[in-house]
Amino acid sequence: MEITRRGFLVSAGTTSLVLPWARLAWAQKKASVTIAFPEAITSMDPQPGSRSTPRESFYQAVFDRYLGQDSQLKYRPSIVEAWQYTNPEKTAMDMKIRQGISFHDGSALTAEDVAFSLNRMRDAAPYSVVYKNITSIEMPDRFSLRLKLGAYNPAFTKWLGFLAGFVLPKAAFEKAGAEEFAKNPVGSGPYKVVRFVPGSLLVLEAFDKHWKGAPPIKRATFKVVGDPTARLAEILSGDSDITMEIPVEEYNRLAAQPGLRGVKQPVTDVATLFVSPRFEPFQKEEVRLAVHHAIDKKTLVDKVLLGFGIPLSTTEAPLYEAYTDFSFPYNPDRARDLLGKAGYSKSNPLRLKAMTTKGAKTKDFEVMSAMTQMWKDVGIEAELEIITIPQFFQHRSAKTIAPLALYFWSNSTGDPVNSVGFMTRNKGPFKVWESPDVDPKVDPIFMETDERKRIAAAKEAARYVVERGYIIPLYQVVMPIIMKKDLVYDPYPQGLVLPQDMSWT
Repeated sequence: MEITRRGFLVSAGTTSLVLPWARLAWAQKKASVTIAFPEAITSMDPQPGSRSTPRESFYQAVFDRYLGQDSQLKYRPSIVEAWQYTNPEKTAMDMKIRQGISFHDGSALTAEDVAFSLNRMRDAAPYSVVYKNITSIEMPDRFSLRLKLGAYNPAFTKWLGFLAGFVLPKAAFEKAGAEEFAKNPVGSGPYKVVRFVPGSLLVLEAFDKHWKGAPPIKRATFKVVGDPTARLAEILSGDSDITMEIPVEEYNRLAAQPGLRGVKQPVTDVATLFVSPRFEPFQKEEVRLAVHHAIDKKTLVDKVLLGFGIPLSTTEAPLYEAYTDFSFPYNPDRARDLLGKAGYSKSNPLRLKAMTTKGAKTKDFEVMSAMTQMWKDVGIEAELEIITIPQFFQHRSAKTIAPLALYFWSNSTGDPVNSVGFMTRNKGPFKVWESPDVDPKVDPIFMETDERKRIAAAKEAARYVVERGYIIPLYQVVMPIIMKKDLVYDPYPQGLVLPQDMSWT
């Protein structure tokens, strides 16, 4: 474009007026980040209710965990500064609480708040299954706790940095009450809540007195955008700075856009088909195994997910402690033979319903749709029912789940207690399949004190439940993440999206 002398003079003459505003706009941009988040935020009470690890992102911005965890799934001190078992049975533990920590309302965090939070979890479903094992809590001083456990739990310390493992302020919670606290929470985390619109928006402001120091970005917004295409539009329009779970067919195009970059992040989620024992045909092992043999996982990953997945035949992902490279074969001929023994064929198909989310995870519905065709080819007619993640939890609790249901199991601890253990243990609240032969296989994962033997038992159990068709692992999730190129952020394998770890160049 040609610039005239007059145009140049006008432009030059107004530069001193424009630049300060430009600097202000740039400074404001650098002080904030907007996250287009795929899941609804319905409550800011971080303790009750089932959720996946990525859903913990907004809680972890507002609250501190008892223990922290790094990107290699290793645990480290946080609010609990030191901890140790004090008896050979590992049923007594001493904790030291970090001093000098303040809640957002200015009150000091003490052992009383930690004890209150732990005690509350004893009754907060569904994670009470872990915390009700605490039989007593003593407080020798303001920053010390002494816990007694009913039985040894090898994963107890890992739960202190896992789902719902957050410290709440006793006084503020009791003053507000549970319902009001869930709307206007007070934490000790790197951000405090400025505005919360359940289901749509969470606006956070940096907490300057956080014990680790104030986060680099002063204002963080979680904008709930449930539709994957809408999340794509958020990034292209510049309204949001980072998002995930976008349509994978758009990933390469977006990652190549000027000003954007992409990350293909393997996460600790395993796409899994849960099998219902209340569907009469599934009482026959050959029918359950036929469902699995008919699934071509490589095609699902290559053609449907476009590489955003890693085929799995075990409940344990590669970073999990009990992972093995066991492979359950794709064999449609074997599937047909097994179905034939049970009286089913393409002309007399097994008819069933299968539950799936749509858009909650990358290509979830499309993966299930592809599997329906694979099943049809061997003599299984599957009708898909679209549900939400909360509805999956409701159906699981009520035992009304469909014969097959897709769910993405999160285990960012890597411990087999929280994968094959809770996925299948009949005594636990998270299983779908139920049969008396399972618990003798998985109980050692919960009770064996020799760690080498415990992990060996977990590997055996993980293979056992798959080879009997009690559960069908599909693939490890690879999360597509798109962000502004000048946003500095290294994603976590846990699937968390944490604004406190972000900054701008």
